[in-house]
Amino acid sequence: MVRRNASRALLALVFTLTLVLSACSSKSNEGGAAESGSPAASSGAASSGAASSDANDASKPDFSEPVKLKLLFYTGQSKRMAELAGNELKDLVKKEINAEIEYVYLPWSEYGGGKTDLMLSSGEEFAAYTDINYMSKSVSKGLYADLTPYVDTYAPDLKSNVAAASFDAFKQNGKQYAIPVGNRASSAAFYSVMVRQDLLEEVGMKTIGSLADLEQYYDKVHAKYPDMIGFASTDATYMLMYEYTDQNLNWINNFIAVNEAAKDDKLISWYETPEFKKYAGLMNGWYKKGIIPKYAVTNQPQLMSDWNAGKAMFFPGTATRPIEGIAGITKAVPTAKLQNYFLSKNDRPKISRGTYNTAYFVSANAKHPERYVAFFNLLQKNQELYDLFTYGIKDKDYTIDENGRVTKLTSDLFLDDWMMMNDKFMRFEKSVPDDFIEQYKHWDDDAILSKTAGFNFDNTAVKNEESKLNGVYTEFIAPISSGFVDYDTYFPKALDKLKAAGLDKYIAEYQKQFSAWYANKPKS
Repeated sequence: MVRRNASRALLALVFTLTLVLSACSSKSNEGGAAESGSPAASSGAASSGAASSDANDASKPDFSEPVKLKLLFYTGQSKRMAELAGNELKDLVKKEINAEIEYVYLPWSEYGGGKTDLMLSSGEEFAAYTDINYMSKSVSKGLYADLTPYVDTYAPDLKSNVAAASFDAFKQNGKQYAIPVGNRASSAAFYSVMVRQDLLEEVGMKTIGSLADLEQYYDKVHAKYPDMIGFASTDATYMLMYEYTDQNLNWINNFIAVNEAAKDDKLISWYETPEFKKYAGLMNGWYKKGIIPKYAVTNQPQLMSDWNAGKAMFFPGTATRPIEGIAGITKAVPTAKLQNYFLSKNDRPKISRGTYNTAYFVSANAKHPERYVAFFNLLQKNQELYDLFTYGIKDKDYTIDENGRVTKLTSDLFLDDWMMMNDKFMRFEKSVPDDFIEQYKHWDDDAILSKTAGFNFDNTAVKNEESKLNGVYTEFIAPISSGFVDYDTYFPKALDKLKAAGLDKYIAEYQKQFSAWYANKPKS
């Protein structure tokens, strides 16, 4: 699986896919604010409507011309979302920014390439979300619109409700090429292991603190439920990191890592390290033992299906993933509980990429990029609109109790709430324990911001090498990294392929740009 930098976003495709397919349950900050009926009918929702625009004042948004926008998402549209998009949401967007939106849905396999690339290269107008690596590649090809001129005027609320560092993360050469959305605890994303706590307790265990504990948990549950799979993924690079190295590693992309414990600008060629060899050995051991099922070689989507069906034991975790994933699993196993644990983390601080969830780009040929920015602003404008986009219509799709806890009255998804999460507006369901909410509030207490935060690579000089390296990764490295084949047997040839594809030139160009950026970075 291709790892992306800490948006990896993420966002990370398989990781992000988890959030979508797990039918992400609601989450939010207790005591979250205004409760009202349909936001489209509220006075707050109308405050930035077309009547407030002034085409002669550049400091005010101009919504005088009606426009059509196209938004691309990588998940299916639920029946209820289609109804909302054709009624209340349609009216709201028309009233707020004088726009009409077409919603387009593609499978996750088209993210970061595939049809998305085809749409961009053919000059189609649309907006979709991005991670930092995909942004850098696309900007070098001239495929993303420069949104810098529109942020202050068309996204004032979003600027107030999303950290400034998140905006900086999506700048290249000082220009804003994507608009971040979200503001939540997000350090150590995928460095924890999320286990089925109900199964852990069922086999007589209470907690997990090491790799040995995790494998003991697998052995005990497997003995009782031999048809269950262990690990519902093929990438544990982050999750096992504390076990195979004393460094505090973070990955810029598939090929390059940094040691966050070292106060220097040194980049690490990941696949040439003894740590990668040790990691590959652990994964190969899991594969041989059956912790990673044999079918994963040819049918990785089945891993997610088994996880959502309650047929898997553990998965990489994040601060919010136990509440994001629980709704999907409890449909199959009503007694299921999820919990995060770190394996031998000790005193190493969590690494943060920033507090954003994702970011949206606008294609270069968009006629009205400013109106897309205005729409992104609506997503994080206030409590009412946050609730509308995340939960639907109050008392029809959800209710809120006196403590600000939300109860969903429909299982249909609106905008996936992993995309929306903002500590100012988040709501938790009644089923989320108080101690988990308290844990979440303190998740980032020991976090450090990655030394790479805010750095964006310009791949212009090594585009050919990058393309070749990605091909080598898919064919030769991924099977080793996932544990499907033995490191000692297959890695020498894979390394030769990496070198022939231009690995050294690629890393040298990365190092040159990073060192120049790091030298001018304000030191804390």
